[in-house]
Amino acid sequence: MDLKQLVTQKEFYISNRKEFISCELRPVWRISLLVLIVKFVGRANKASRNKIHLVNWALKKSEHVDSYISYTQQRTNKRPFINLDPAMDKAIDYALYSKLVTVDNNRVTLSDAGIELANQLMKLEAFEVEKSVFKSMKSNLSEDKVTKAFEGK
Repeated sequence: MDLKQLVTQKEFYISNRKEFISCELRPVWRISLLVLIVKFVGRANKASRNKIHLVNWALKKSEHVDSYISYTQQRTNKRPFINLDPAMDKAIDYALYSKLVTVDNNRVTLSDAGIELANQLMKLEAFEVEKSVFKSMKSNLSEDKVTKAFEGK
């Protein structure tokens, strides 16, 4: 079953909560991060699900960025342990529902609305740390390198 069928099987909704929720858990923040990842590190406004998860994982700690880059540049044989974040999968679901992205064969593509949102976010003085991580990792994020990091080849 492909991701699009999986996402559209059940209805979902976003509800307002009275208690404080960490910024990392807020759907709007995560969707914004998703469109920026696809825009910055993807090619032609497309990125594989694995690439999105890898970059999301790398943003959690600077050590993650270092371990991934060391592995891809063959400075170490120790493959990084990359965690897949269910919250990022949910952000992909929400973005798909909101028509900001399309999903086909595990590749996420920004729609016109997604490109517009990414361009607006790039103009803001927001996500500055994330943008610098994107720039530092971009040359090491070919699909071949991402696949090797996940599969250990």
